[in-house]
Amino acid sequence: MAIHRTLENIFLVDLDLSLPGFQNFLSSWIIKDGHSAIVIDPGPSATINILVNALHEIQVKKIDYIFLTHIHLDHAGGCGALIQAYPETPIICHPKAIEHLSDPDRLWEGSLDVLGDLALAYGKPLPIAERSIYTETTIRWKDYTIHIVNTPGHASHHMSFLFNDILFAGEVAGIQVPRSDGLYIRPATPPPFLPQVALQSISDVIDLAPHIICYAHYGFLGNACKFLNMAKEQVRLWLEIIEERKDKGLHLGYSEIFEEILAKDSNVRYFNQFDPDIKKREVYFINNSIKGMINFINKR
Repeated sequence: MAIHRTLENIFLVDLDLSLPGFQNFLSSWIIKDGHSAIVIDPGPSATINILVNALHEIQVKKIDYIFLTHIHLDHAGGCGALIQAYPETPIICHPKAIEHLSDPDRLWEGSLDVLGDLALAYGKPLPIAERSIYTETTIRWKDYTIHIVNTPGHASHHMSFLFNDILFAGEVAGIQVPRSDGLYIRPATPPPFLPQVALQSISDVIDLAPHIICYAHYGFLGNACKFLNMAKEQVRLWLEIIEERKDKGLHLGYSEIFEEILAKDSNVRYFNQFDPDIKKREVYFINNSIKGMINFINKR
């Protein structure tokens, strides 16, 4: 179990799966005050024991809120299991998420269809009583005010949370892989993808002027607005690459598009230095992002 104290009262917990390439990739964020805490994205069912042990390790006795950036299995699939350990904890999510949290069967079946064995590795979500689920725009907790912002794009039910000047961004700005020798960031644009919606969401969080961005995948960066703007430009670049290929009558195959992205996008230049298991993971998710963009372009 790895617990990283990133700031004075903010912790990142690694939620490592047994799958190759899924170490230092899934995470949960904890904001702690005394013996109470807010948990942001408890992660998949398969790793809830890791999170519960981490909460015990940092002496959290009560979770005051669980915040969900969105309800994909790797972010919220373990929510039902977590509230078994911390009953009566209120869950804050997007209104569109409520029915899937209270009755997750359709979410689970859809995840199995799309993710296959990866969904099985994440684990099946448990249902949550609707009385525990809330939708809010602002939370006042202790001496803090937390602003909740709808940020659709990665998912229609995606939200981000501003705590002081710290943005818990989920996947609104894609993902980043921490490196000592440079930056690796990429979009997370699975289908159905609507570029203008996603780009507007990034603009909306830029308007909040955060100083620090905390990624769901993975870690945090200062100078948040710089990286949010980079995320916007990266989405535009990938779309341009695909649009130009279509206009030229070139094949819209994933591997060809991927190679062109690697040649033109400096933010993914470290891909070829990754270990094979991380490469395999990144190919899977990058192709899914490319698929979202291709589907959008082909439907125009």
